[in-house]
Amino acid sequence: MTKKIIARKLCKQPATIQRTFDPGVTEQRKGFILAIGLKWANLTELKYFFIEGEEPQKNVVRTAFKVWKDLGIGISFKEVAKVDDAMVRIGFDYNDGSWSYVGRDILTIPKTQRTMNFGWDLTADSYGMTTAIHEIGHTIGFQHEHQSPFSGIEWNTPAVYAEFSGPPNNWPKSQIDSNIIQKLPPNQVTGSAWDPKSIMEYEFGPGLVLQPAEYKTGIFPPGILSANDIKGVKSFYPEVAAKTIVKLQLHKSVLIKAGSGGQDDFTFTAPSTKKYTFQTVGELDTVMVVSEKAKTENHYLAGDDDSGYDKNSKITLPLVKGRTYLINVRVMYAPANQSGSIIVT
Repeated sequence: MTKKIIARKLCKQPATIQRTFDPGVTEQRKGFILAIGLKWANLTELKYFFIEGEEPQKNVVRTAFKVWKDLGIGISFKEVAKVDDAMVRIGFDYNDGSWSYVGRDILTIPKTQRTMNFGWDLTADSYGMTTAIHEIGHTIGFQHEHQSPFSGIEWNTPAVYAEFSGPPNNWPKSQIDSNIIQKLPPNQVTGSAWDPKSIMEYEFGPGLVLQPAEYKTGIFPPGILSANDIKGVKSFYPEVAAKTIVKLQLHKSVLIKAGSGGQDDFTFTAPSTKKYTFQTVGELDTVMVVSEKAKTENHYLAGDDDSGYDKNSKITLPLVKGRTYLINVRVMYAPANQSGSIIVT
């Protein structure tokens, strides 16, 4: 039986922000930083706000967030009532396609702008839920699977340009290049295998792929989270047992034990109302995030990223007596035979 091919509108991922590094940063160090640079610190609570949209459309997106969270992962999602409280700002502009900024690039987008958009009716069929899960995948730091340098895909380039420059996508050549043709640099990808069943994989009809030969007839991901998607997101964002979170005390340095790609988590209860400084010490490249712990949620306060620079993560904030704060330290790169620590003053 011949598979019926439906020409679909596809996600048009915005370009990711290019990192810069201090002179003298080694390629190995760059590689570790770039491979996880878009990922959030684990235990981050991503707050989202709908700028517009009808309730049935919003409900599809709410359900898609729940699909990710129900996997049992360390990051969480919460809808908020005010745009100023949101990291993720969601629109439904049908003239702008579907897209999301990737991972922590979201933090660079002005509060007046969307970080995610849906460009078609999400309630029309099952592809609406696939689209919502896919765009949230970008939001938590995952990029297009077919652009993996390990895919081995050789495109029938003229056919790809012809297919996607016409309806329903009507993309210019530059957009086809950035969303399909161009491969991600190997040092920006974790793992070494391509997953054609990934939720982050596009559907491609016959005649667009020359190699691998078995995909000449097309690539047809099932439109749900694959086993590798689940494994990958749990690897980056594992659930964290409360007993593993270390309590910080004023003026007492605590060793950061995580290696490259890992994370240590701490809490601090302010003994008085005043400004405090959290700072890493040593040669580690880190991302540090401070949030206030509340009964039902965490309130993101500030973050700092020292990776690729000759400095340490440092955050100074006014804290309130008796309130408890969560400090997450993601180690981007740990040099051999080097360690680091964290201290609050």
